[in-house]
Amino acid sequence: MGSSQITRLSGRVTVHGGDPAVAAVIEVSNSNGDVIDQVQVDDEGSYRYYLSPGSWSLRAWNAHGQRASKTVTLQENGEETLDIDLT
Repeated sequence: MGSSQITRLSGRVTVHGGDPAVAAVIEVSNSNGDVIDQVQVDDEGSYRYYLSPGSWSLRAWNAHGQRASKTVTLQENGEETLDIDLT
């Protein structure tokens, strides 16, 4: 896989519609449901992944039990933003 096929996926994980979800965890899975990576967001609730084109699922949660999930389909050589609000 060459770097020309990689797409940047980034966004913010928030709570209550805008406050950063400090110390939340976000997990990315491929279309087969295999977990590819799991990271903690930064102090602003931001995350970033560099992924190949295709369908991806993201799950996020925090220590207070708030959770959310979303799916996204990435195109080649693109940049996608996907924000997630925990409920």
